[in-house]
Amino acid sequence: MKKHYFLLFSIFTIFLNAQSFSLDTTFGNGGYCMYDNFRETSDVVILPDGQFITATSTGSITIRKVNQSGILDSSFGEKDYDMGSNSLDKSESIKKIILNNNKILIYGRVNATPTHSLYDWFLTRINLDGSLDTSFGTNGFTTQSVSQNGTADDFAVDQNGNSYLLISNMGSYMVKVDSNGVIDNNFGTNGKLLLNTFYPKKFYIQNDGKLVMAGTKTNTLTYTEDSYIERRLPDGTYDSTFGTNGSVFIPNTQGSVARNFEYNYTDNSILLLHSKNTIYGGTFFLSKIQISDGASVSGFSNNGRTPDYSFTTAKQLSLGQITVLPNSKIIVTGGITNMYNGTPNLIAQLFVTRLNANGTVDYTTSTAGFQYFMAAPPTTSLRADYIKKLFNLNDGSLVLAYSGGSVTHGSKSFLTKFNSGFLGVDDISAKDHNTFTLHPNPARDHITIQYKKEGNKSFEYSIVDMSGKKIQSGSSIFNEQINIQKLEKGNYIIQFETKKRDRQSLKLIKK
Repeated sequence: MKKHYFLLFSIFTIFLNAQSFSLDTTFGNGGYCMYDNFRETSDVVILPDGQFITATSTGSITIRKVNQSGILDSSFGEKDYDMGSNSLDKSESIKKIILNNNKILIYGRVNATPTHSLYDWFLTRINLDGSLDTSFGTNGFTTQSVSQNGTADDFAVDQNGNSYLLISNMGSYMVKVDSNGVIDNNFGTNGKLLLNTFYPKKFYIQNDGKLVMAGTKTNTLTYTEDSYIERRLPDGTYDSTFGTNGSVFIPNTQGSVARNFEYNYTDNSILLLHSKNTIYGGTFFLSKIQISDGASVSGFSNNGRTPDYSFTTAKQLSLGQITVLPNSKIIVTGGITNMYNGTPNLIAQLFVTRLNANGTVDYTTSTAGFQYFMAAPPTTSLRADYIKKLFNLNDGSLVLAYSGGSVTHGSKSFLTKFNSGFLGVDDISAKDHNTFTLHPNPARDHITIQYKKEGNKSFEYSIVDMSGKKIQSGSSIFNEQINIQKLEKGNYIIQFETKKRDRQSLKLIKK
């Protein structure tokens, strides 16, 4: 009987522990990988094999590689590139990097003069081995002036390799650069598409090539700065099928800004993360709209929008990253500056909260509704000033890229890995890993999954891209074909589960 009680207690303990986030201490150094020890202007991209390429502004641009275990790849080394003979005169500040068609595109701003009185935006392309692709632009770089106050905000790449760059310079605008690194002067007016009626923060290109921007805009009905999302056709004209003449307001009595969004092509939805314009910050809400027309998804929370959320012990938050786990739980991450719970104030540490699929806060992670983690091992006292990327590995784990400064230790850039509390689809026992096969792989139009234990049985499946977005799902039967003609060329993960709860994920390459 004692053994039974002990077994039940162990199972109960494991269940409780599985609900909370935790650092994966097998990653890097106790859960952290410091990939740059001097700078905080950096960004990261994940490769199809699970490794990471990092780009850091070190006067020039420094390229490094981190393996799946969070260890810097010493054989890859460091590659440095700059646009001027004196990198201190023309130091590059990195905004974002993207993996596209086995090339790495890096976007940012560069000093155009030694006195830093004028600036250019720049776009450069790197090969996967870290070498500069000199066939792109002029010796690997494309630049354009943004005068004195211009900043590089965001960019995205379409399926043809065209880059659309979001720029702020006394009013926002967009520039299109083709796959060869040449500015398209036929886009917009003389190569610039003006966006000066609102303040875009995030940018995305849909699978159909439509351009989507989210941010904030003055609402003439309420005279508040409200969350705003706008969609344009690939040529820059408004998409009249979306919202009201191509735009959607998501109003709030105190004003808000759309910080980020997550696409789900399977259920035709866009999940948006908003922060409210409250005096202390820290209040946020989620909304969900339809991809097709921008209408609210009535089945999500209260007519497509959650209540305003704030945590009494976490008043000052800087939120920016959102993703959805394979079990439909929603993850929101950011930085937390202070905790009003009787403990000493914190300076910009890592904040994580989990919500249920319907938008309610999942309090099984913590009775407070959130968890926080040091931005680096405590001896470095680093701030999490910039939360750059959140990588959803689709096995229940997440990798967060961020950077910040420290009065004592200077600026640094990190990757850290979390276990999200969700046991993913790749959790079958080792002895079963070879019972499923996927062929052909790479595939063009159809794939077939074979199951050695039981043939001709049904299963449910989902296909997600490398950023964690669900692209296709459905039911099928082992040894029967699944049509993947609608998938774009690239790398995916197919997740599937049988009626007997056997489940696994396999890598899929669409050619």
